[in-house]
Amino acid sequence: MSENEMNETVDVKVGDVVKVTKGENKGDNAKVIAVYTNSVAVELNKLQKDGTLARTVLNHKEYELDKSE
Repeated sequence: MSENEMNETVDVKVGDVVKVTKGENKGDNAKVIAVYTNSVAVELNKLQKDGTLARTVLNHKEYELDKSE
């Protein structure tokens, strides 16, 4: 890991809305529920069969902060 990667800070916080840029949910907006060193846990705007909102974990390269919210 390079020195630049080690000094990078994550600009998202709990409650922010992000847009998924890669993977199965590409193009969807999601609300951040937890921030980790290499990833974030998000709640998608999709209902599961049991009626709860779908959740997933995204690597920091798989989303971008949604500035419109």
